[in-house]
Amino acid sequence: MAEVKKTPERIQDEIRSYLGEIEYLRSQVGVIDATISNLRTVDATLAYIKEKGEGKEIYIPLGSGIAIKGKIEKADDVIMDVGAGILVGVSIDEARENIEKRINALMELRLALLRKIEEDSRKVTELLKELEKMEPKEKGRKSRK
Repeated sequence: MAEVKKTPERIQDEIRSYLGEIEYLRSQVGVIDATISNLRTVDATLAYIKEKGEGKEIYIPLGSGIAIKGKIEKADDVIMDVGAGILVGVSIDEARENIEKRINALMELRLALLRKIEEDSRKVTELLKELEKMEPKEKGRKSRK
């Protein structure tokens, strides 16, 4: 199969494509960061409940900024979603271990996305250099006409 000649337009299209991908990947890193932050908050809350929660009165969020007053009777009785809407009873320690595993998996994914962003950024830089080398030739041809 014959190699397609790279024109300035094709290079600009490639650059736009890489920049779009970089923007998307950055948004995904933001989503991961928010999820990790949320998981860390849940973990800290579970640690506090384990230490000081038994018998404490708390406000339980129902959604849309509405909460109801409740009392923690069994601090070590946690219900956790394990996927597909399946809920299981676990101890606080088990829930915290699960959270830590989720955070570690998200951190690995975040690192992979950052590496891909770096790789795409390098490609954009290379394409820009290639485009720069082409432009004087194109301008020179136009001025001779």
